[in-house]
Amino acid sequence: MSIKKSNILLVVANLSTPGGVSVFWNSLLSAFHKGDYFNFNTLQIGGHGKNIFGPLLDQWRLNKKLKSNKNFKLGIINPSLLHKSFLRDALFAKQMAKNGLPFVVFFHGWDLNFEAQVTKKYITFFLNSFGKAKKIFVLSEDFKAKIIEWGYKGEVIIQTTTVDETLTHDFTLEEKIKKRTANTSTTKILFLSRIIKEKGIFELVEAFDNLNKKRDDIELIIAGDGEAFNQLKDVVKNKKNISLTGFIEGEKKISLLKESDIYILPSYTEGLPISVLEAMMFGLPVITTKVGGLKSFFKNEKMGYFIEPKNIIDIENKIELILSNRAKLKEISEFNYHYAQKKLTNNVVAKRLYAQLKELR
Repeated sequence: MSIKKSNILLVVANLSTPGGVSVFWNSLLSAFHKGDYFNFNTLQIGGHGKNIFGPLLDQWRLNKKLKSNKNFKLGIINPSLLHKSFLRDALFAKQMAKNGLPFVVFFHGWDLNFEAQVTKKYITFFLNSFGKAKKIFVLSEDFKAKIIEWGYKGEVIIQTTTVDETLTHDFTLEEKIKKRTANTSTTKILFLSRIIKEKGIFELVEAFDNLNKKRDDIELIIAGDGEAFNQLKDVVKNKKNISLTGFIEGEKKISLLKESDIYILPSYTEGLPISVLEAMMFGLPVITTKVGGLKSFFKNEKMGYFIEPKNIIDIENKIELILSNRAKLKEISEFNYHYAQKKLTNNVVAKRLYAQLKELR
């Protein structure tokens, strides 16, 4: 039975703020609005700063929506497996279940330390809240296995994050490859993420600095902001061929993705970072770690190369591996670009998600 144009209640973080969840849903909502899918009614939560009553206000606002609108056919909740989000969003799940609204859960971030806490003391709480969901979406096989281990009896679906296809509206891979072939003097390596220790940024800087002492044909561009930005600024101030852009978005980010040759994200832990998908959309080979959703999504040697977290030598070796084989760089670029266009754009993912939700009431 179809729920075509049914009213869907989407509980999501503030869509105007930076972050993977807001990027994901802004892209998907754009695609859904173009097609004949659902009518979305969003409840944007969080952003209360130091207001200790903020989480209670979010619960009250959800209750008000549920009481005032009896036409919702489905709810969608978007937690991360982190202490604050887990507890807050579990109460959203309880409210929906109490009001008889079928709902699904889409887990985005996933913290392994908190996963251990859930296993130790929150399994019953999980089953009495998120466990009432009709379906649960996750970003990796490991996350799926854990949810089944906790006793969830519904369907667990591995889904990807997504990229807005309009990002590449004036981009052609052929032109990028032509420019790269013409300019063999400098290879631009891009890091585009939050500037925190857990993203492996300091290991990357050390690995690049070691390479830079042996060769002068590479440049590292670090784009992003975060709690470790000032520390990083001090570390790189006397190092050559490393530039910091700070936080970027819009056309500046697109230009940087167009101009770069290799993308690297040596994180200690991840879900399935949108930045990796964006890099693939622009035909960049990717060097990243075998963690989280990347473990089951990423095709080693086809999309780029896995590296061990915190392993500086491995970072150096994988960068040199790509630099030393221009034919392989071109091959990976073409694979990533075509894979992303076929499977990762917001229109493709919206159709896939619609197929996974349409029979729910």
